[in-house]
Amino acid sequence: MRYHSVVLALLTVVFGGWNVAAGQASENVIPASAQVTHFAIGQRVCQLAKHRHATCFAMRRVEVSEGTPGAVPYKLPAGADLSAAVTGAAATIGPTGGLTPSDLTTAYAFSSTATGTGQTVAIIDAYNDPNINSDLQTFDSKYGLATCSEANGCLKVVNQTGGSTLPPNDTTGWSVEESLDVETVHSVCQNCKIILIEATNSSVANLAAAVNEAVALKATVISNSYGGAEAGMTASEEAAYNHAGVVITASAGDDGYYDFDHLGAAVPSPYNQPNAPASLNTVVAVGGTSLFLGQTATRESETVWNDNGTADYYESLLGFPLGATGGGCSRLFAAQLWQSNVSDWANTACGTKRLVSDIAADADYLTGFDVYASYNCGSTYCPVLGWQTIGGTSLSSPIIAAMYALAGGAHGVKYPALTLYGHLGSASLYNVTTGGNGWCSGEGAAACGDPNTFGEGILDCDYPATGTTPSVGDLACDAGVGYNGPTGVGTPKGLGAFAQTGPTATIAGPTSVASGATGTWTATTTDPFPKGKVTSYSWNWGDGTAATVTTTGSAKHVYATGGLSRTITLTVTDNYGVTGTKTFTVTVTT
Repeated sequence: MRYHSVVLALLTVVFGGWNVAAGQASENVIPASAQVTHFAIGQRVCQLAKHRHATCFAMRRVEVSEGTPGAVPYKLPAGADLSAAVTGAAATIGPTGGLTPSDLTTAYAFSSTATGTGQTVAIIDAYNDPNINSDLQTFDSKYGLATCSEANGCLKVVNQTGGSTLPPNDTTGWSVEESLDVETVHSVCQNCKIILIEATNSSVANLAAAVNEAVALKATVISNSYGGAEAGMTASEEAAYNHAGVVITASAGDDGYYDFDHLGAAVPSPYNQPNAPASLNTVVAVGGTSLFLGQTATRESETVWNDNGTADYYESLLGFPLGATGGGCSRLFAAQLWQSNVSDWANTACGTKRLVSDIAADADYLTGFDVYASYNCGSTYCPVLGWQTIGGTSLSSPIIAAMYALAGGAHGVKYPALTLYGHLGSASLYNVTTGGNGWCSGEGAAACGDPNTFGEGILDCDYPATGTTPSVGDLACDAGVGYNGPTGVGTPKGLGAFAQTGPTATIAGPTSVASGATGTWTATTTDPFPKGKVTSYSWNWGDGTAATVTTTGSAKHVYATGGLSRTITLTVTDNYGVTGTKTFTVTVTT
């Protein structure tokens, strides 16, 4: 495999060379370019969210020595050397050994330049990164991308009300998040315009205001790589993520099912609930995977991102969180019908509640993306300013957002997540079937046992909240064939999953009728959405008369004037409000 081994390193509980409290690596770490097998740990870029605030979901890959607790082994491409990483469009290894723009296009099978014109992707972050414009140009130059800058109008940076007076400069790590977001979006969609909206701080209220400003500035797609406890949002804050016809993506989080990963943290945050805004049923919730590439950068496989190991073994030894894609059944918000109507929904045990996620992409910091961030590292230990490998679901959200933009945005769909479910099971999606984001990491109830008896709440979906009988709700936190909670409908294979879809119809009936005679035409329909069905048929007869609207696929009409050719236009509308059209030509004889 091109990047890291699936098998984790044997961990030691002797904390020599690693200050867990301060998060500092020892000074005798072997230089990355000198190793055949590398070792790394994941470091959270932003601080844990305070009450009524959000945290960013970026995780930095930090090179460490083999004996470091939590160290995971991974390998670079055969013969690769970090000190000699290729530059330009053909680069398949970044300066610090992570993924490149070329890797993303190959792994997810899209062209970053073929489409995207006319699309504007807004990125919502907190605080100001004064180097974002120059850092993006450094990034573009490294990989031979089309230059995106404030000077040429590709990049625009504003505050949460659209003004030019920017927030205080970042001191908490959000500037790294901004580099990740902006550089990822531009890598995926080079023709897209980018608006970076910097909220005054990380409060839920200010971030929501920034989302509303993105809509006011006519963004077609909005990416949000942050989150916090879903409980406590006000109605106006929830409404900020509900804008009909605008794609709004949100990261699922970096701490697993119901944020169970925080149980190992020195300062636990609220758990036993998914993160918002991802848990809102008006957004596209984006989960995270570990992406394994072959030597030509094509996808070999993808699994659910979970660095804790089965039965949360490694975190339980180390006492600090290692990272896993977020998720879980919402405590507050209902599932949209297209989600709760998927064929395997009963196996999520979410009932009528929303389940995170809708779709997924790479988030594992070991298979992370190399970005250039020169302003502020944000954490106690900062390996280097400049090039660094970043993962977390902060990577997966802008990947999906920019792919939506490449595919033309929302296509008029009120809630664009619906489009994804119309392609569930198709060749445009890769079905992730391995792993899980719960305590048991997809191992299953029989092998893992019931961690919910620890008294910490629901840590894994293999068991219900009470009792000892294994749950039928495995798909809430375990991968599997079809829809599943950690990765939703799957990961992209090209742009097909974001393409407009809806009900289709065929029309049968006479191709020739006499004027004054009654003709009867019938329609047969199909619908791609889960339990989708056409509920309304509108027949426009092409002769200036009023359309005939029916609830069944049959209609009659009398043409008054002969000697003409008429076009029947049928518009069908399904139970999700999506329409489709079909035409049929009729010759009217005298």
